[in-house]
Amino acid sequence: MRIGILGPLEVRDEAGRPVEVSGPRLRALLVRLALEAGRPVSAGRLLDDLWEGDPPAGGGNALQALVSRLRGVAGRDLVEHGPGGYRLGIDSGEVDAVAFERGVVAARGERDPARRADGLRRALG
Repeated sequence: MRIGILGPLEVRDEAGRPVEVSGPRLRALLVRLALEAGRPVSAGRLLDDLWEGDPPAGGGNALQALVSRLRGVAGRDLVEHGPGGYRLGIDSGEVDAVAFERGVVAARGERDPARRADGLRRALG
């Protein structure tokens, strides 16, 4: 699965087919988890972020329902839950923002200006 958050949200399955993630809060959940790229995000943090500091009564149930919907759309293994909270169950490099950052860091490490420029172009791609 590949997740694009630089620009409009774009999700593609393993075969490269688009995956429709509908609903602003469901998309926000996916983007919020993608921003952490493989690190767990606590339920409390997600509740605060998704409901802008004013989660509903029974927010834990609302969050679990969102996670369940996201798993139904994008696959059971996409969102994992553990002691630290929820995390995306994909390699962090499958998130375009992470791949971009890694490419920029690698390019900046190049001494040769032509190779540095080439690396930056690859990162932008």
